[in-house]
Amino acid sequence: MFIQLFSNYLVGQSVITIEQRDSFQEEIQKTRVKLGTIAIAEGMLTEVQAEEINHQQTQQDRRFGDIAIELGYLTEEQVSELLGKQGNIAMKFFQLLVDHIGLSMETVTEHLNGFQKANGFTDEEFDAVKKDDFESIIPLFATVRDTTITDLAGLVMRNLTRFVTNNFYFGRMKKATEYSYSMLAGQKSIGDSNIFLGFSATNELDGIIKLAKYYAKTVTITSSDEVYDAVCEFANLNNGLFDSVLSDDDIFIEMVPPEVYLNQQISGNAYYMPVYIDDCEFDLVISTDAAFVPGDRPHSLNLKRTDLEIDSSKSVPTVLVVDDSALIRKILIKMLNENGYQVVGEAANGAEGVELYKDLEPDIVTLDITMPVMDGVTALKQIKEYNPMALVAMISAAGQKDKLMDALKEGAELFFTKPFNEQEVISSLKNI
Repeated sequence: MFIQLFSNYLVGQSVITIEQRDSFQEEIQKTRVKLGTIAIAEGMLTEVQAEEINHQQTQQDRRFGDIAIELGYLTEEQVSELLGKQGNIAMKFFQLLVDHIGLSMETVTEHLNGFQKANGFTDEEFDAVKKDDFESIIPLFATVRDTTITDLAGLVMRNLTRFVTNNFYFGRMKKATEYSYSMLAGQKSIGDSNIFLGFSATNELDGIIKLAKYYAKTVTITSSDEVYDAVCEFANLNNGLFDSVLSDDDIFIEMVPPEVYLNQQISGNAYYMPVYIDDCEFDLVISTDAAFVPGDRPHSLNLKRTDLEIDSSKSVPTVLVVDDSALIRKILIKMLNENGYQVVGEAANGAEGVELYKDLEPDIVTLDITMPVMDGVTALKQIKEYNPMALVAMISAAGQKDKLMDALKEGAELFFTKPFNEQEVISSLKNI
């Protein structure tokens, strides 16, 4: 965050070129090693322990070191040591300016002072920016009284770092009562609180495409609708983590299936914050207004199914994958087929899943909980009515504890929370 903002300031001051900025940022990214990687290299953690901590971060909005201490894998002193080894990113950037541009540290300091003044940061605020401390930075860029807005924005920024890329920065949040867009993908949570979280583009989709492809990682995205679908899944991830915090405070909240809107405008109050990945912009859109409407006409996604290569001669367990997200289906199909299972079918909603289950009669079925047409719990009931011995694994985002309990009462054998831990998924399936 700091490197991106300060280097852009230096470009604007003609101190460095765009090419030099990109080269320095690339160099910084190479040295910005994750805490878990350093811990493994230092022999403080095993790969299994680091993976467990990473997975718990997908279920809880907490720091790597805090989870490691709670699990008893690391001491506070070891975490402090690892943070020291991780290094001061700002100082590394300053050193690049000295070594490659020929600036003196005195000149670098002068530019830092200019950058601080241009943004109106106090000394305390500026220290937080240099440390990329999102908890302190978000209130500087989002001067909003509603703490739900700032808390959710902070969670999104941390999850961009965890699951997308740390090569991003964001601008100041603005309030919008009139906001037009070329594309908006997001999800509502309803109940004791009404929250909408989405990601939009006002013109070009370059930033949205970057977000989708970086989030999907090794899974290939080939169409606009698959881009929208991946962005919906990222919104779902953030909503799930945030809703789990609200649920812990005894606030009832339920996520509805995400939706996509094209070339429309919002109705009601919302806040939007520009975010930049590789200089490509998209907007984070958040609303807690009960009257908020993201658009009039949801876009119907045309998501291609995977070309399944089914070998009936194989004596391996067969699986039906049911999820409204093409990205999640692709991830599960790839994971299962590479680990001794054969996916024989995929469905995009519960109703379609029930019919395919009756046609294919697979050994195992995975069911997403939140889906259009028919949700996963209803589909589970119908599958169990057809075959009480059916083996069903439920798929959910964090924050759906009540729905998961309902599913387990209805006979689901196990459940997995997105994003998946491959080792946990395969180990659990083998146990049933």
